[in-house]
Amino acid sequence: KTCLLSQLVTHLARAEQRAGGLVPVLVRVQQLQRQLLTPQVRPTFARAWNWVDAYLQTEFGAGTDMYRMLRQAMAARRAIVLLDGLDEGGQVRAEVERHVTEVLAPQGHVLLCTSRPAGIVEERFAGFRRLRLAPLTEAQQQTALEERLGATGAAALAPYLHDRVPCDAETGLRVTANPLMLSMVASIFELRQGIDMPATVTDLYADSSEAMLSRGGAASPDVRKLVQALFYEAKVANVRVISSELLEKVARKVKASVDALDLLKARVL
Repeated sequence: KTCLLSQLVTHLARAEQRAGGLVPVLVRVQQLQRQLLTPQVRPTFARAWNWVDAYLQTEFGAGTDMYRMLRQAMAARRAIVLLDGLDEGGQVRAEVERHVTEVLAPQGHVLLCTSRPAGIVEERFAGFRRLRLAPLTEAQQQTALEERLGATGAAALAPYLHDRVPCDAETGLRVTANPLMLSMVASIFELRQGIDMPATVTDLYADSSEAMLSRGGAASPDVRKLVQALFYEAKVANVRVISSELLEKVARKVKASVDALDLLKARVL
């Protein structure tokens, strides 16, 4: 989703230079959620004409040229608001979705929102057009790996992809058809130069999980324990969507700290 919006921003910026097209305004919902949960920042959202305006004030500063330019573009309805990851809204996800449908859309802004399909309330977005990203084809996966690892690296990794990487039970496609998983495998390959790739699927997912947990700083042992228990319970229950009820149930079972629980609520739900 994020790669799609990054590409779209590039195209829009070029179009704006040529013919006065729409100005892209990118809002990362995960960051928006953090702002909404910060007591010192919340009054800015209460005063602003919409939450995108408050987000831009918080990101760039209300007195900056960047903020004034983007605000003017929105006021003139010459902006396209790109909301990246509605499913990453955590505790304020429902609030953010209501604001999108009940404030931003009625104000007449051009909107493009991304989200994983699980958990989308169809009725809430009945007035929106819905597009679905297709999984990466084998050729696209190969191209992505060659651009990242070079032709030699991609060729060295190819046998592992074909022989060891599992296929999704629902689609029948290799799990690297998901761009995030493909990126994880490429990262593991880069980190293990001179060392064999993980021998089992379990080891592959263990390394991938470690890489994900390490993004933005190492996770505490309490968080790791809660994540492990949460994924185990989800696997046993055969569910793909992590609900707040399941998370809180697992947290009670492993006696997780309040900080660990709040962190996962913000990052997972």
